[in-house]
Amino acid sequence: STNNKGHNNNNMDVLKATRHYITKMVADTAGMKVLLLDKDTTTIVSMVYSQSEILQKEVYLIERVDVPNREPMSHLKCIAFVRPRIPFSLL
Repeated sequence: STNNKGHNNNNMDVLKATRHYITKMVADTAGMKVLLLDKDTTTIVSMVYSQSEILQKEVYLIERVDVPNREPMSHLKCIAFVRPRIPFSLL
């Protein structure tokens, strides 16, 4: 369906639901934190949040899970938001 401005309401609902999910995930962890993402979830987060908006949620750093030799930051909490992968052998 479309609204009176010609926008697809279904797309808006998906973005709104995604933003709500990420907001809840981040808000449930108090204090400064790292958001650990993969290639797919990096795209998802960047579609619904700007860098400054996510910083306002006390996300100190956004890091990719596939980055080698990360600096240990044991003083920060970590939220991992990654897409599950099915091994090719199970397909």
